[in-house]
Amino acid sequence: MQPSPAAVEVRNDEATRLCEALIDDQVVGTLAYETTSGCATLTHSYVDPDQRHRGIASALARHALEDLAQGPAKVGIYSGFVADYVQDHPEWNDAVNISRSAFIATRTARDTTSER
Repeated sequence: MQPSPAAVEVRNDEATRLCEALIDDQVVGTLAYETTSGCATLTHSYVDPDQRHRGIASALARHALEDLAQGPAKVGIYSGFVADYVQDHPEWNDAVNISRSAFIATRTARDTTSER
């Protein structure tokens, strides 16, 4: 059974620099970020294989962008999933520093001819 969006809780752990997605108090996904010299960069996302295709990675991306976009610097993206998320959600374009984003101009290495 697929969890409803309300069942996924996302929190930011500044000590580990991870946004964590939880279902029933269990971490089922993470989005790593780095902060250096006032810049924030989203580096890597992971969702447990048995929890994929449930909107968890999207919830992580949205939470991280909402949180980090409040800072003074634009957000860099090195996570392929988050790059795809921003391309699919252009409302985040102003928050993203395209020059610091490795994947923002292109799709990730996965097969882009298949359905997402």
